[in-house]
Amino acid sequence: MRDLAELRHLEAICQAKYDQQRQSFLRIKTEESRLRRELERLDHMARQANDASTRTGVMRAVGADIMWQAWIGRSKNELNLKLAQVLAIKDQQLAQVRQAFGKLQVAQELIASVQKNQRKRRDQSQMELAIDIALLRQRGDQ
Repeated sequence: MRDLAELRHLEAICQAKYDQQRQSFLRIKTEESRLRRELERLDHMARQANDASTRTGVMRAVGADIMWQAWIGRSKNELNLKLAQVLAIKDQQLAQVRQAFGKLQVAQELIASVQKNQRKRRDQSQMELAIDIALLRQRGDQ
């Protein structure tokens, strides 16, 4: 019984570690989504500015369109760099989540195995007891 208690304690630790790793992974996925939305927003703004500047030459005349495109380019480069870093972290965290989940599964399988063995032993001893009682009764009847 002590083994089962220790395994349940191990399972609780594995569950806590898995939950922690999963939460961390979800936070990095949220950051990835935010960066991707920001990149999409910049692309949309760039397309709108290009459409507007082709219709009106005012921005082009003062060079604002060049400054705007340069700002968009720098912003996209910065966001892409952050996104690359987030994706690298996400890859590491995914491996950690998988490992934590694997450990949790092993702990759960060990518990199931110990419980199955305990049931087998209990059933075996009950069967042996029933046989002994039947033999005693049979001897008593003779």
